[in-house]
Amino acid sequence: MIIQHYQDVSAEPLEDAEASGVLRRIVIGEPEGAPNFIMRIFTVAPGGHTPHHHHEIEHEVFIVHGNGIVLHQGKEYPVKPGDVLFIPGGDDHQFQNIGRDPLEFICVVPKT
Repeated sequence: MIIQHYQDVSAEPLEDAEASGVLRRIVIGEPEGAPNFIMRIFTVAPGGHTPHHHHEIEHEVFIVHGNGIVLHQGKEYPVKPGDVLFIPGGDDHQFQNIGRDPLEFICVVPKT
């Protein structure tokens, strides 16, 4: 078993030319012995956004802090703390911070 505080894990800027103001922490993954899933925590600065993208893996997301919009398959959906999302593999999506505070969310994906 591993217990750690998420802020003890280094936050790294998301290396994508289409992202703006996004930090990512990989808090659980293969180095921690997780054979099936990866847990990541994203922090999006006010006015920032993740890249508009798609891939074949599903996402399970929990909004922890802040207010945002998820662009999914061409439609906008508001999100707030406590909201949970399931994004099927292959669907276009993007997270946008529309608030004054950082938008923070937990994203769990299957290990590929």
